[in-house]
Amino acid sequence: MLLMANFGRAFSYLIAAQVQAVSLILFGYWGGKWLNENHPVNFSWYLVTFTVAILGVAQTFYVVIKAALSPSKSDT
Repeated sequence: MLLMANFGRAFSYLIAAQVQAVSLILFGYWGGKWLNENHPVNFSWYLVTFTVAILGVAQTFYVVIKAALSPSKSDT
């Protein structure tokens, strides 16, 4: 039963991370579009917003993988 609880916890973390990743990428797109239209500069704002979004996605999955690989308090 403990294995199923750990599996369920890990699965819920993964689903939450995927929702956050999709949200970050969508906000990167919408933010870049808004900045390109309202604050034009000599480069595309998409470069900045997508870079920040990808870094956010990488950090999210790093935390999820770190939590999944670390032993929980109930395992010890």
